[in-house]
Amino acid sequence: MIDPLTASYIAAIVGNTITSIDKIYRGYADFFTKKQSAAAAPQPDFSIQNMPDKKVLVTTSLHTGETYQTITYQDLCTKLTPGDRAYIKTLSESLDNYEKQWNSAYLAKSLASGMDVGRYDDQLDYLARQISDPLLKALAFVQNMGLMLDDHYLAARDIAQEYIKRG
Repeated sequence: MIDPLTASYIAAIVGNTITSIDKIYRGYADFFTKKQSAAAAPQPDFSIQNMPDKKVLVTTSLHTGETYQTITYQDLCTKLTPGDRAYIKTLSESLDNYEKQWNSAYLAKSLASGMDVGRYDDQLDYLARQISDPLLKALAFVQNMGLMLDDHYLAARDIAQEYIKRG
Protein backbone atom coordinates (compact mmCIF):
# COMPACT_ATOMS: atom_id res chain seq x y z
CA MET A 1 0.00 0.00 0.00
CA ILE A 2 1.22 3.52 -0.78
CA ASP A 3 0.36 7.03 0.35
CA PRO A 4 -1.71 9.48 -1.76
CA LEU A 5 1.34 11.58 -2.72
CA THR A 6 3.11 8.53 -4.14
CA ALA A 7 -0.11 7.56 -5.92
CA SER A 8 -0.24 10.98 -7.57
CA TYR A 9 3.39 10.70 -8.59
CA ILE A 10 2.81 7.24 -10.10
CA ALA A 11 -0.31 8.48 -11.89
CA ALA A 12 1.74 11.28 -13.46
CA ILE A 13 4.43 8.86 -14.56
CA VAL A 14 1.84 6.47 -16.00
CA GLY A 15 0.29 9.37 -17.91
CA ASN A 16 3.72 10.23 -19.34
CA THR A 17 4.42 6.58 -20.14
CA ILE A 18 1.15 6.21 -22.04
CA THR A 19 1.92 9.43 -23.92
CA SER A 20 5.33 8.01 -24.92
CA ILE A 21 3.71 4.79 -26.11
CA ASP A 22 1.15 6.78 -28.08
CA LYS A 23 3.84 8.93 -29.71
CA ILE A 24 5.97 6.02 -30.82
CA TYR A 25 3.16 3.56 -31.59
CA ARG A 26 2.36 4.67 -35.14
CA GLY A 27 5.93 4.43 -36.43
CA TYR A 28 6.61 1.27 -34.42
CA ALA A 29 3.46 -0.45 -35.72
CA ASP A 30 3.92 0.77 -39.30
CA PHE A 31 7.54 -0.38 -39.32
CA PHE A 32 6.54 -3.81 -38.03
CA THR A 33 3.54 -4.30 -40.31
CA LYS A 34 5.55 -3.21 -43.36
CA LYS A 35 8.13 -5.86 -42.52
CA GLN A 36 5.40 -8.46 -41.93
CA SER A 37 3.06 -7.51 -44.80
CA ALA A 38 0.29 -7.58 -42.21
CA ALA A 39 -2.88 -5.56 -42.03
CA ALA A 40 -2.60 -2.00 -40.82
CA ALA A 41 -2.34 -1.57 -37.08
CA PRO A 42 -5.43 -0.20 -35.34
CA GLN A 43 -5.74 3.48 -34.56
CA PRO A 44 -6.15 4.63 -30.95
CA ASP A 45 -9.73 4.71 -29.69
CA PHE A 46 -9.12 6.37 -26.34
CA SER A 47 -6.52 8.15 -24.28
CA ILE A 48 -5.49 7.79 -20.67
CA GLN A 49 -4.96 11.07 -18.87
CA ASN A 50 -3.74 11.94 -15.42
CA MET A 51 -5.93 14.62 -13.80
CA PRO A 52 -4.14 15.65 -10.60
CA ASP A 53 -6.70 18.35 -9.79
CA LYS A 54 -9.35 15.64 -9.53
CA LYS A 55 -6.93 13.00 -8.20
CA VAL A 56 -7.84 10.49 -10.92
CA LEU A 57 -6.61 8.75 -14.04
CA VAL A 58 -9.31 8.94 -16.71
CA THR A 59 -9.78 6.97 -19.90
CA THR A 60 -11.75 8.95 -22.47
CA SER A 61 -12.87 8.37 -26.05
CA LEU A 62 -10.83 10.26 -28.64
CA HIS A 63 -13.94 10.45 -30.82
CA THR A 64 -16.74 11.37 -28.44
CA GLY A 65 -14.97 12.55 -25.29
CA GLU A 66 -17.00 9.99 -23.32
CA THR A 67 -15.36 8.73 -20.13
CA TYR A 68 -14.78 4.99 -20.24
CA GLN A 69 -13.03 4.51 -16.94
CA THR A 70 -11.90 6.45 -13.89
CA ILE A 71 -9.34 5.25 -11.36
CA THR A 72 -8.87 7.38 -8.27
CA TYR A 73 -5.57 7.99 -6.56
CA GLN A 74 -7.14 6.30 -3.55
CA ASP A 75 -7.67 3.16 -5.69
CA LEU A 76 -3.99 3.32 -6.59
CA CYS A 77 -3.04 3.59 -2.92
CA THR A 78 -4.53 0.16 -2.28
CA LYS A 79 -3.28 -1.49 -5.49
CA LEU A 80 0.32 -0.32 -5.65
CA THR A 81 3.43 -0.82 -3.55
CA PRO A 82 6.27 1.60 -2.75
CA GLY A 83 8.55 -0.23 -5.22
CA ASP A 84 6.13 0.47 -8.06
CA ARG A 85 7.16 4.12 -8.18
CA ALA A 86 10.79 3.41 -9.08
CA TYR A 87 9.76 0.61 -11.44
CA ILE A 88 7.36 2.65 -13.57
CA LYS A 89 9.68 5.67 -13.49
CA THR A 90 12.48 3.57 -14.97
CA LEU A 91 10.18 2.16 -17.66
CA SER A 92 8.85 5.61 -18.49
CA GLU A 93 12.32 7.13 -18.82
CA SER A 94 13.45 4.18 -20.92
CA LEU A 95 10.54 4.56 -23.32
CA ASP A 96 11.18 8.30 -23.47
CA ASN A 97 14.82 7.68 -24.42
CA TYR A 98 13.87 5.13 -27.06
CA GLU A 99 11.28 7.52 -28.46
CA LYS A 100 14.02 10.14 -28.97
CA GLN A 101 16.32 7.60 -30.61
CA TRP A 102 13.49 6.34 -32.83
CA ASN A 103 12.59 9.84 -33.99
CA SER A 104 16.24 10.64 -34.69
CA ALA A 105 16.79 7.47 -36.74
CA TYR A 106 13.50 7.93 -38.60
CA LEU A 107 14.41 11.49 -39.53
CA ALA A 108 17.93 10.49 -40.56
CA LYS A 109 16.48 7.73 -42.78
CA SER A 110 14.31 10.28 -44.58
CA LEU A 111 17.46 12.26 -45.42
CA ALA A 112 19.54 9.22 -46.39
CA SER A 113 20.16 7.75 -49.80
CA GLY A 114 21.52 4.54 -51.21
CA MET A 115 22.88 2.01 -48.78
CA ASP A 116 22.41 4.38 -45.85
CA VAL A 117 18.65 3.79 -46.06
CA GLY A 118 19.23 0.11 -45.29
CA ARG A 119 21.50 1.03 -42.39
CA TYR A 120 18.74 3.18 -40.88
CA ASP A 121 16.18 0.42 -41.46
CA ASP A 122 18.48 -1.89 -39.50
CA GLN A 123 18.78 0.73 -36.76
CA LEU A 124 14.99 1.10 -36.59
CA ASP A 125 14.62 -2.68 -36.41
CA TYR A 126 17.16 -2.79 -33.59
CA LEU A 127 15.36 0.00 -31.73
CA ALA A 128 12.01 -1.74 -32.21
CA ARG A 129 13.46 -4.82 -30.52
CA GLN A 130 14.85 -2.69 -27.68
CA ILE A 131 11.58 -0.83 -27.20
CA SER A 132 9.66 -4.08 -26.90
CA ASP A 133 10.77 -5.09 -23.41
CA PRO A 134 9.97 -1.83 -21.56
CA LEU A 135 6.81 -1.44 -23.65
CA LEU A 136 5.53 -4.87 -22.58
CA LYS A 137 6.40 -4.19 -18.96
CA ALA A 138 4.75 -0.76 -18.99
CA LEU A 139 1.56 -2.12 -20.55
CA ALA A 140 1.45 -4.96 -18.01
CA PHE A 141 1.92 -2.44 -15.19
CA VAL A 142 -0.92 -0.29 -16.52
CA GLN A 143 -3.21 -3.32 -16.76
CA ASN A 144 -2.25 -4.41 -13.24
CA MET A 145 -3.26 -0.93 -12.04
CA GLY A 146 -6.71 -1.76 -13.37
CA LEU A 147 -6.67 0.43 -16.49
CA MET A 148 -8.24 -1.13 -19.55
CA LEU A 149 -6.34 -1.01 -22.83
CA ASP A 150 -7.85 -0.49 -26.26
CA ASP A 151 -6.93 -2.29 -29.46
CA HIS A 152 -3.95 -0.14 -30.32
CA TYR A 153 -2.26 -0.85 -26.98
CA LEU A 154 -3.07 -4.54 -27.39
CA ALA A 155 -1.64 -4.40 -30.93
CA ALA A 156 1.51 -2.73 -29.57
CA ARG A 157 1.76 -5.53 -27.02
CA ASP A 158 1.38 -8.17 -29.74
CA ILE A 159 4.06 -6.50 -31.87
CA ALA A 160 6.42 -6.28 -28.89
CA GLN A 161 5.84 -9.95 -28.08
CA GLU A 162 6.63 -10.86 -31.68
CA TYR A 163 9.89 -8.88 -31.57
CA ILE A 164 10.83 -10.58 -28.29
CA LYS A 165 10.15 -14.03 -29.81
CA ARG A 166 12.41 -13.30 -32.77
CA GLY A 167 15.16 -12.25 -30.38
